[in-house]
Amino acid sequence: MIKTIIIDDEKHCSDRVLNLIDRHPNTFNVLKVIDTVDEALELVPQLEPDLVFLDIKIHEKTGFDFLQAIDTKNFKVIFTTAFDNFAIKAFKFSAIDYLLKPIDADDFNASVSRLKETISQQSMEQQLQSLFKNIKPNQKKVITIPSLTGFETLKVEDIIHLEADTSYTHIFTKNGKTMVSKPIKFYEDLLDDGSFFKAHKSHLINIDHVKQYFKGKQSYVLMSNDAQVPISVRRKEEFLRHFN
Repeated sequence: MIKTIIIDDEKHCSDRVLNLIDRHPNTFNVLKVIDTVDEALELVPQLEPDLVFLDIKIHEKTGFDFLQAIDTKNFKVIFTTAFDNFAIKAFKFSAIDYLLKPIDADDFNASVSRLKETISQQSMEQQLQSLFKNIKPNQKKVITIPSLTGFETLKVEDIIHLEADTSYTHIFTKNGKTMVSKPIKFYEDLLDDGSFFKAHKSHLINIDHVKQYFKGKQSYVLMSNDAQVPISVRRKEEFLRHFN
């Protein structure tokens, strides 16, 4: 069973998590429900949970305060939060699971399924370090992606272009290529700060890495890694506006 702690200062929210946990018999062993960061810092190292459901706003402190203050993070984290677009984007960049309040049962079940696949893996230290960078305003973003051994972190500015491959995506960076089991639409929604452009239904490019544009019946761009990426006819006009 998964040794579990819930950290939330709103009883109706922690009760909701407990209710959803009860629907998964023989899966969770709830060790403690905690409602302050200080108590969490004292008890979590003693109880050694496998999983923490962690609220973002906990009285005058935050779940981030807890994570940055605790020395050992040998547990998985699922954030529970009211809608916060900035924080949610940071979670997605860092490949960290979250549940929006009020928590939907189907969303909870999906998180449990993902958890069962990863609970035996190493701690979340790398993902959390990525998260700490991504929640800082004006900080250069990093993106955490699954690898054969766990996770790897990429600087967003080092991503040159992305290419769809059915439900997978090839990510090309300054250091080579990696493939992830997410559709390109996921990264199109994530990398929406103006630096990335959907050049084609199967291609997303980093504008900062465009070396040259070639017009014609099938226009294309030459990227900094010398890859040729097509620009679809319907996207050409918008693409050119980026440079005029």
